[in-house]
Amino acid sequence: MSTSMLYHGWGLRGYHYQRTRFAGGAIHFHVEQMAENFCCGHCGSREVMKSGQVPRRFRSLPIGGKPVWFELSVQRLWCAGCGKTRQAKLGFADARRGYTHTFERYVLELSRHMTIKDVACHLGVGWDTVKDIQKRNLERRFAKPKLKHLRHIAIDEISIGRGHRYLTVVLDLDSGAVVFVGTGKGADSLLPFWKRLRSSGARIKAVATDMSPAYIACSCRDSSTALHCKMWFIRLKRSQT
Repeated sequence: MSTSMLYHGWGLRGYHYQRTRFAGGAIHFHVEQMAENFCCGHCGSREVMKSGQVPRRFRSLPIGGKPVWFELSVQRLWCAGCGKTRQAKLGFADARRGYTHTFERYVLELSRHMTIKDVACHLGVGWDTVKDIQKRNLERRFAKPKLKHLRHIAIDEISIGRGHRYLTVVLDLDSGAVVFVGTGKGADSLLPFWKRLRSSGARIKAVATDMSPAYIACSCRDSSTALHCKMWFIRLKRSQT
């Protein structure tokens, strides 16, 4: 197998092919990372020194019906930039994950048409692996939505589980999307949201919430459009009297 096949077929750039092994009905490709591509897994610096190796293997795209694994000795590196010793940055897989980026994309494509259990059975992996991939994808896409175009929002708390545990939820009333979830309830749970809102440059025109003094005071004090919020709350109070 050529180096170009590793890149075009599975997305491995900067690796040498060594050998192929067949075991347990799966195909195992042994590869080696090129020394010129070594960089710190913590800060990305290339001012590093070798400090041992760690054998690892990664699940990747199958060939026909046979699972494919990439096996390599991952170099541990001491970094002169940050002073830490970490495994070399691989490029084709994320840290602390046993699958490649191409395998991750394949699972997400299958998940559009199959249940978690069906995807896991088809690929011969645990359901928790499929669930982890889906969760990470949702976090990348929705963990920090853009707030610049927010105009009308709703704020309320919800109870989760037992023991008076609460979450504070902020909703975009125009799109219906949840734009923030804070731990707890009250003004303090919204502080991270107001901080992001100020930096986004959004101009809120209206806030829908219950008549909790904590929410009203927090909105009028911390929002980048405090005047608009205050006038809206005053109108709301008058309409209810």
